[in-house]
Amino acid sequence: MPRPLGPVAWTGLALVLGLPALLGLLPHQLPPDSWALHPSAGVRQNPLNFLTCIWLHANTRHLMANLAGLTLLISLGWILKLAPQAALAWLLAWPLTHLALLLDPRLSTYYGLSGVLHAGLSIIATTLITQAHGPKWSRTYGWLLLGGMLAKCWLENPGWQALLPRPGLAMNVAPMSHWAGTLVGAVITLTLALRQSHPCSKSRP
Repeated sequence: MPRPLGPVAWTGLALVLGLPALLGLLPHQLPPDSWALHPSAGVRQNPLNFLTCIWLHANTRHLMANLAGLTLLISLGWILKLAPQAALAWLLAWPLTHLALLLDPRLSTYYGLSGVLHAGLSIIATTLITQAHGPKWSRTYGWLLLGGMLAKCWLENPGWQALLPRPGLAMNVAPMSHWAGTLVGAVITLTLALRQSHPCSKSRP
C-alpha cells in the first residue's frame, strides 16, 4: 500500500524545519548569529534570515522544547491524514510568519521555531474547519483548537509586550511570534481552501 502523500509531505517539511537546528547540540557547531531575524531592521537585512532564524536557539532547553512541539505536529499530521495542501500552507507560512514580525519593530532580534510551530498547529485547526468531506467531529475540534490557540496568545501577553521572561527556558520569548504564526497559518489555509473550492475557469471563445 503506497504511503499517503499528505502526511509524508508534512513530515518531510517538519524534518527540514527541525534537523538543521540539531547543530546546536554539537560542540563547536552552533548555527551562526547571522541566521537570526531582526524585525527592527525591517526589510534591510538578508532575505535568507526569514528562513534561517528557525534553526537558531538560545540554549538546549529552548531547542528541545521546540523539537518536542515539532514531533507533536508530525504525529498529528499522520493521525489526521492531512492532505498535501496542509504541507504547502506550512511551507508558505515559514517565511510569511517572520515577515509578519516586521510589523512590530520593537523586537530587535528573533530566532527559534515557536512562530512556525504555532503556524503549523493553526493550519491543522483551520484544515479541520474547512475540509468538506471530513468526519462530523472535525469541524468542532478545529474550532476548539483554533479558539484555544487565540485564547492562549491573548492570555500569555495581554499587555502586548515585545518580550516576556520564560524562566523554564532561561530566556525571553517573543509572544508576538505566536500571534503571527497563528494568524498567518489560518489565513493561508483559508486562502488555499477558497482557491480549491472556486477554481478559476478559463473563458471560452
